[in-house]
Amino acid sequence: MAGVDVEKAIAKLKPARVRELTLAVLLAEPDDFEDLPAPQVMLRNDGWTGVTTTIDGDGYRAVLITAGGRRTASRSCTVIDPEGVVIGSFAADSAARIAAVTAATLVAPRMLRDEPVTLGVLGAGPLGRLAIQALTEALPIERVLIHDPDPLVSAEAAELGRLVGDAPTAVRDASLIVTATNARDPALRADWVAPGAAIIALGADRQGRRELDYRILAEAAFVTCDAPAIARVIADDLRDCVLEGHLEWQEVTPIRDVLVPVVDARVTDDDLVVAKLIDPTPVLLALARAALRR
Repeated sequence: MAGVDVEKAIAKLKPARVRELTLAVLLAEPDDFEDLPAPQVMLRNDGWTGVTTTIDGDGYRAVLITAGGRRTASRSCTVIDPEGVVIGSFAADSAARIAAVTAATLVAPRMLRDEPVTLGVLGAGPLGRLAIQALTEALPIERVLIHDPDPLVSAEAAELGRLVGDAPTAVRDASLIVTATNARDPALRADWVAPGAAIIALGADRQGRRELDYRILAEAAFVTCDAPAIARVIADDLRDCVLEGHLEWQEVTPIRDVLVPVVDARVTDDDLVVAKLIDPTPVLLALARAALRR
C-alpha cells in the first residue's frame, strides 16, 4: 500500500461501487462505538479546527480533520488499521464531496413525491455542482434552478441549469431543494419553500454555520440525519432548533431507518421533509479501504 495516492484512487472507483459502499455504510447497524467528534477548537480570529472519527466492523479507523477560516476550509483523512498502523493519509475534500452527494442520491428518492422533479440549488461551488450532476443522473429532473451570491461561482454552474439572481426564485417552485453553502445565517427561509418540498442540506457542517431557518425544521413533518450524534455537536441549524424548543433530538430519524425502510419519510404530498447530511467520515473510511485494495 506504500506510495498509493488514496485521493486519486478513490476518484477512480466506479460510481456503482461508490454507491454500493455508501449504501452499505448508511445501512450498517449501529453498535456500541460512540462516533463522537472532539470539540471544535477555535484558534485565532476566524481560524478553526474540527475532528471526527469512526471505526468499522473490522476495526479500521478514520480520523477526519477539517481546518479553515472564514471563507475556506480543507479536509484531510488518516486511515488506521486494527493494529494502530497508519495505512493512508490523504487530502479529503473531493472524497468528502463524493460521500455527501452519493448519500443524497440514495435518500432523495425516499423523500420525493411521485412526479417529475424541479431542483433548486443554493450554492454553486464544487459541492453544489457535484450534487446537481449526480442528482440529475439519478432522478427524473425536469428543471434545475441555481443561485449563488458570487457571480463568478455561479458562472461555473451555467451549463448545469438556469442561473437566477436570488435565493427565493431558485427554490420557490422546487420539489427538491439542495443547500450546499457555508452560510453563517440561514441560506434557506421557510417562507420561500413550497408545500411538499424535500430539502437536503449538505453544507454548514461546523459550529457557527447554519443553512436552514429554524421554522423549516419546526414545520417539517419529518427530519432525518446521517449522523444524529455528530449533529448534536456541530449541526447548528439542528442544535439551535432543539435549544429553542422547536424540535427534539428524538424526532431526528437516523437515515438508516429511511433507507431500510423502517419508516416512511413522506406520508402525504404536502409533507415538508428534511435531510441533514453532516458527517462523511464513515463513508470516507469505506472508500479509502476499497481504494487501497485496488
